[in-house]
Amino acid sequence: MVLPRSRIRGLNAVNVILVAILLAIAVTAYLIFFRPEPQAAAVRPAVQVARGEVTSTVSSSGTLQSSQTASPQFATSGTVTAVLVKVGQVVAKNAAIARIDPAPAQRELRIAQQNQIAAANSVTAAEETLAEAEEAAEAEEEAEAAAATATPSPQPTQTQAQAQQGGVSVTSATASLARARADKEQADQAVEAAEDAVAATTLRAPIGGTIIAVNGEVGSQASSSQASSSQGSTAQGSTAQGSTESAAATGFVEIANLSSLVVTASFPEADALKIKAKQSATVVLNAAPDTNLPATLAEVSPTPTTTNGVVSYAATFTFAKKPAQARIGQTATVSVVTAKAANALYIPTTAITTSGTTHTVTLADGGGSREVTLGVRGDSFTQVTSGLTESDRVELIQGAIGGGTGQTGQLGQGGRQGQQGQLGQQGQLPQQPGGGVVRVR
Repeated sequence: MVLPRSRIRGLNAVNVILVAILLAIAVTAYLIFFRPEPQAAAVRPAVQVARGEVTSTVSSSGTLQSSQTASPQFATSGTVTAVLVKVGQVVAKNAAIARIDPAPAQRELRIAQQNQIAAANSVTAAEETLAEAEEAAEAEEEAEAAAATATPSPQPTQTQAQAQQGGVSVTSATASLARARADKEQADQAVEAAEDAVAATTLRAPIGGTIIAVNGEVGSQASSSQASSSQGSTAQGSTAQGSTESAAATGFVEIANLSSLVVTASFPEADALKIKAKQSATVVLNAAPDTNLPATLAEVSPTPTTTNGVVSYAATFTFAKKPAQARIGQTATVSVVTAKAANALYIPTTAITTSGTTHTVTLADGGGSREVTLGVRGDSFTQVTSGLTESDRVELIQGAIGGGTGQTGQLGQGGRQGQQGQLGQQGQLPQQPGGGVVRVR
């Protein structure tokens, strides 16, 4: 059956209306259930300007070492006959450590002593000969004087010839005595050297300390070609002494003064320009990260060390007292205070915008931008010398104190911690109750 044309047009109109209704329902449902909510306007966290102590530091890793070490070695060669110490033993300065066979040295000493006696006898004989020659010469001079009062003779008399012969004898005797005395002096020196060689058969501790290694044993051959080495770092306290080190060599034993420890660390050349002797430092042992040990920079090496093209300078740090449970060889982190500002206004470094030499901050609550002058710059906080007051509040441009956006910001000692960089409008810098000074970095 064929529908009339008017009926067909009516059905098409109904279909169009139904489709339109369905589209309207779909759009409405989307707007109701799936339309994203408008994002709230981002609010930058803000903090109050605070007052306290701002410090600037540089850091490096280092190692605990003894302030004084020694590697003594025998000064003469021989077979080791006794080892008198063991690892861990505490020895005093000049204490006997080991011995080698003294027989060869003692034999040389006896020979030197015999030569010394012979040389002494030669000196005595030469002195007697000279005395006799001088007496003979004096007698001949008297005889010549007596002959001169008699009638002069055109030919030399026998007395004059004897006087001349006597003078020659005195000269010869004087030269012989000089040679004998020189031989005696050499013999004395030979005896002293032989005595030293005998004494050197006993190895003694050049410093007091603890034996940390024994590198020889009974029956081994000690060689005098291995020079002993020693190293002194610094004196106790804040006064530094020059550090000396001889040619590196393995001694018969290794001795370290474990009652006085230092930390040695290397700083890159840029940081080395900022450090100098007597600066305060903090040492944190990697084995005890919760313990801050006060230290003092004793000295900075005047000569650099280059490793893989990187130039660095070694620095030595001393402790006022030995850290408890500290051991040589432990690793540590050293932070040196290179600049300090007490009772200073400071803000988080992340609140500062720098363009060239101009520094600005944004005041909270729509206060606008303000140029500021900076002082000491720490890792997280910076001193403001002009442009702000304690009543001002500034916005953080990176969302956290001491970190980038989305990082947890540590407010410092006694302060609160902002989570995930969101300090809100109530963020405050660390303040000590009563307005006291707070150290921040």
